[in-house]
Amino acid sequence: MSPELVSAVIGALIVAWGAFTAWRAPRATSRIGLLSGMVTAVVFVLLIRLITPFGGWESWFIYVWLTGMLVIVVSVFRAALVWADLPWRSDDPKARRNEASGLGFSALLALLIAGALVLPGLFL
Repeated sequence: MSPELVSAVIGALIVAWGAFTAWRAPRATSRIGLLSGMVTAVVFVLLIRLITPFGGWESWFIYVWLTGMLVIVVSVFRAALVWADLPWRSDDPKARRNEASGLGFSALLALLIAGALVLPGLFL
């Protein structure tokens, strides 16, 4: 198998995982859990941009990517619909720790990936 095909397949799996995470986010029990799911989806979008070469419109990967982006956009709309009805934090202390650590990890990963996208351009 060629390295381009392996990269595209791994990229497609990451897009699917990000879309699934975004689709599942509006089912959260608090706003922090919802934000954690959405930040994770954004991290996957940044990661795809970092590791996967886009082969143009003739490549099958661009259609997988567009489908994933459509799912994420619909998920953001669904999240906006349930946002007002959710409390900021969960009542269960264990769930609170899980929500905070999930959001913190997603935000840290987003910063690292965004830095990996930006830093090479600063040194050119």
